[in-house]
Amino acid sequence: MKITMEMSEKAYPIAKRVFAGHLTRNNGKIEINRISGMNEGSAQAYIMIFLAMMSGEEYKRAFNNETNKFLLESIRKDYGEQRFVNALNAVQKHIDYYSTLNKGNLTGLQTIVDELRP
Repeated sequence: MKITMEMSEKAYPIAKRVFAGHLTRNNGKIEINRISGMNEGSAQAYIMIFLAMMSGEEYKRAFNNETNKFLLESIRKDYGEQRFVNALNAVQKHIDYYSTLNKGNLTGLQTIVDELRP
């Protein structure tokens, strides 16, 4: 199932609640599924990617460029420059990881990171 922007936008406030400790990851994925229709596996990945971005950690699952850009811009708006820089670093680590898989490069995502980097 394709992750639409509508799904991503509905999932974001729930991922924020998981980050804040108001929801468990498991309850978060169930809530994202219920509210947006995103399947639970993708919802779990969405939460994991958001948490990785917030901490600047590498993540392995991939989402479409539109969702990644939405997450980066939303983190910047809602959490400020330090968390935004963490998110950019996490995405860069993901791009670097993906390039080792011999599946091609994430040039579109790299362009987004390069355009947003301060």
